[in-house]
Amino acid sequence: MISIKWYVVYYLLGLATLAVLADQVPPISITEKTQIDPELYNKAVNHARSLPSSEGQLLIQQLMEGNIDALYTIAQSLNQHDDRLTSVKLWHALADGSASHVLSAAALGFSYYEVDKEQALKYFVQASEGNGEDSAPHQSSLFNAGRLFLELNDPSSALAYIRSCATCWKEYPKFCGGLTHTCKEAYTTLSNQIQSETTSPPGIQDAADMFLYSSLDDFPSTKEFKLYDKGMQHLQNYAEEEDKKKGISHLLKAQKELTQLQGKAKDKLSELQHYLLGIILTRIEVLLNTDAHDEL
Repeated sequence: MISIKWYVVYYLLGLATLAVLADQVPPISITEKTQIDPELYNKAVNHARSLPSSEGQLLIQQLMEGNIDALYTIAQSLNQHDDRLTSVKLWHALADGSASHVLSAAALGFSYYEVDKEQALKYFVQASEGNGEDSAPHQSSLFNAGRLFLELNDPSSALAYIRSCATCWKEYPKFCGGLTHTCKEAYTTLSNQIQSETTSPPGIQDAADMFLYSSLDDFPSTKEFKLYDKGMQHLQNYAEEEDKKKGISHLLKAQKELTQLQGKAKDKLSELQHYLLGIILTRIEVLLNTDAHDEL
């Protein structure tokens, strides 16, 4: 016969088990790729119910069907109704999961912009890449990522992203178009700033990194790119070479390839590419004179 005290123990153990289970409520699956904390999901549903009947009913129906865009729309509405914390949590659930929801990532970029620029940049970059191999880039996120890179003193990355914003219409005319003119203007302005050195003057590595993004006309093409690529490879070999004589040989080869590019593609290079190539060749000349002097 079980005594009263053991009934009490079993009862308390039962309560403890229920408490543990309550803490382990599994997340609610919207789709195979998107799972939401139950409390957060309930807040979203309750907010949808508070909206005008037709709108709210449609959003709830879409949620039941696994439409994550509906959850994004509810988060937008929450944000507009001053529940920014819940909206940001919902956008995180959509952007950080394997669904990598593009619009939610873009929304997080704007949400963090004033308080954490590094975090804002992370989400603008994520959104700019689209979702999956066949997904178009998010044009406004390309622009905003470029703008933030510049604010964070990375003009090379800024140029690359703003260039992508200005040219993505070529491959994705249906999705990229609205900001193309703005991005072209921003690209021209940034190019002029780099040449006038209103940004920090690029070093040889920065100039090399920027060169391929320094024309809106997809230049250099295959033939000229080989000259540039060979020149860069010789510079890389120089940087890794411990023997000074061999290092000088690599510098001379780099100088030869890049001088040929400068001459053969004179009318095809953009003004910024001429400027950057000049920086690289000038730096090579300085290195040659220094290393040759040290050899003597």
